[in-house]
Amino acid sequence: MELMPQETLRAVSLWAGANVLLLLCLGLLVTRLRIKVGAPVGTGDDAVLERAVRAHGNNAEYVPAALILLFLAGALGLSPLLVHVAGGTLFAARILHAIGIRQIEKYLPPARAVGNVATWLVILCLGAWILIATL
Repeated sequence: MELMPQETLRAVSLWAGANVLLLLCLGLLVTRLRIKVGAPVGTGDDAVLERAVRAHGNNAEYVPAALILLFLAGALGLSPLLVHVAGGTLFAARILHAIGIRQIEKYLPPARAVGNVATWLVILCLGAWILIATL
């Protein structure tokens, strides 16, 4: 028995791969900055490193749950088009958040706010769809 149609599996896999590569890039940026600042642990009170650590950490907090939801939604019959919409939105949202969190502004940078809200909306929509689909 097939878990999900190949087209849906390919869509889920595309966005899982893209988001994992983004997570790796953010992690590599943290490592590079740690070496530059000389802070093997923590941030050494460096604001740029602190922001990079938070961009990576925030991504690591939200993306795994979102990818699990994306996979489950695909397995429960979400169309490949909607998988692409959700996965692409998540990916774009995480990039926006990473850009926004690196901006030093007095108030919440718009890119960071949009990235956060879009991430939450993807998770909310996928979670609700899964609940409805399983009733």
